[in-house]
Amino acid sequence: MTLALRPRRTTATDGASDLSPVGVHRDPTNHDPIAAGGFAQRLVHRISAALNRSTPNRRSFLTRTAVVGSALAVGPLDFILKPGTAYGYLCGTCSDGWTAFCCTINSGRNSCPAGSFVAGWWKADNAAYCCGSARYIIDCNATCPTQCSCRCAGDSCDGRRTCCNQFRYGQCHTEIACYGPVVCRVATCVVPWQYDPTCTTTSRTDNRTVDHGAPCLGQDCDTPIQRKYLSLGGPSSYLGSQTSAERAVRGSRPGRVARYERGSIYWSSATGAHPLWGRLLTKFDAAGGIGGTLGYPKTDILTTPDERAKYTIFQYGRVYSMQEEATAYLLTNAFASKHQQAGGVRGAMGYPISDARPINTARGGTVQTFERGRIYQVGSSIRQTHGSLYDCHQANGGVGGVFGYPSSDVKSSYAGGRVQYFERGIIWSFPPEDIPGQGLHGVTLFRFVYNGGVDPRPGYYGLGYPTQGTTPVGDGRGTYAVFQRGHIYGTDALGAFQVHGGVLDLYLSLGGPTGDLGYPTSELDPPSASGIRSQQFEHGRIDRLADGTIVRA
Repeated sequence: MTLALRPRRTTATDGASDLSPVGVHRDPTNHDPIAAGGFAQRLVHRISAALNRSTPNRRSFLTRTAVVGSALAVGPLDFILKPGTAYGYLCGTCSDGWTAFCCTINSGRNSCPAGSFVAGWWKADNAAYCCGSARYIIDCNATCPTQCSCRCAGDSCDGRRTCCNQFRYGQCHTEIACYGPVVCRVATCVVPWQYDPTCTTTSRTDNRTVDHGAPCLGQDCDTPIQRKYLSLGGPSSYLGSQTSAERAVRGSRPGRVARYERGSIYWSSATGAHPLWGRLLTKFDAAGGIGGTLGYPKTDILTTPDERAKYTIFQYGRVYSMQEEATAYLLTNAFASKHQQAGGVRGAMGYPISDARPINTARGGTVQTFERGRIYQVGSSIRQTHGSLYDCHQANGGVGGVFGYPSSDVKSSYAGGRVQYFERGIIWSFPPEDIPGQGLHGVTLFRFVYNGGVDPRPGYYGLGYPTQGTTPVGDGRGTYAVFQRGHIYGTDALGAFQVHGGVLDLYLSLGGPTGDLGYPTSELDPPSASGIRSQQFEHGRIDRLADGTIVRA
């Protein structure tokens, strides 16, 4: 173990050959990748890209590495035509003196493993890995104290050494004076002071490392994913360092993906490149990832206007990550579209409070619950219910109760009210007078609708909106409902009839349907020649005389 404050070398193979500062480097994203490099490099880039479409094998790995691993100042034709020679160009052995790449010994992660820290860096110019720009090699030195011992990485390609080279350039984490040997090397196109803010811009160059490759290293170049990553801040962003090479996604949903310490970036030609992390990424993975319910993300991570949630829009749905609940909920496009029709998270339904789930009834279907409503889907039919109409539906047993499934969305009704139709009933509300949702079903609903409902038919007395829905009388025979200007009473045997005005007042004073008169058996008759109007009941009659007097006949 060595205590040192300035660079020192103990090997002739690991590190830079030019130890003088070289100034500012080219931005690896600001160049023409086709023009970068020499003719041989461009030739191999094209040939290897074509060969790499086949099933991976030793030759396809070598041709892939040609794209991402070498400036090919040496043997470009040998590289393609003689796999053994190419293997020697790119893959390292334990005897060649160089340190292994971190992804070889760190479970595929192109980052410093536990027990090590970013200690220093050098660059290699004109790297095909970086589309002709500089490639940066970052040393990960062991922390003190360390049990790190010199050994071979043991990989079939990149079998180089680990914990053998006691060396440090020292541009990064200068506050750490004690260090152990170099554990591994990170290879990146991101400038080191962006990769780790503790790194300085003091640069060394060693172009001998421009060809070095490993199976776990991929093309880190001017791709849409790389541009997105840099626009987010690169390694200093929430995503952190890249942990695996960008790779192609094949199959019915082709695209690309790159993994980072705390998230991923996904790209497809239809959606562009967008990142995911945190609970949004967890929910996405649980839904099957790219090949699952959601497909590729279509947006970056967004924040709702009230800042209660983060969300991402995908090809086939949305995911909301609730800040206060530390959870996330998924809406498929069908549910998301219906939710948006009701105003989205700022509308009548509010935020989701569950994922969609199967409905436990004989008819089945799917339901998703929101703060102030639900969305139901049965077959191709999808309906939303919300507000006090939803509350009334739930109070009456929901889809398993007297009303059954919704057969319409919430709609506008007469004079500013709201109405929703169900399989076996209708629910109304009247916001101007603060009448919450009230539902009618059975014979009381039939009579109300027959007489014109909230917007009465000509010649019929309008009762207005219901203020109390269909309710059992309590005698085991009938039901009644209360309206703004009257009642409806009925039984299955007799049917239902409305009672209003002075006739209703006298009827109630006599005990209503459980009193002497029983249930009504007719509507209030039209005036006779004498001006008298009558309404028949099971056990009598109530007359309205021409002068307005109400009497029992």
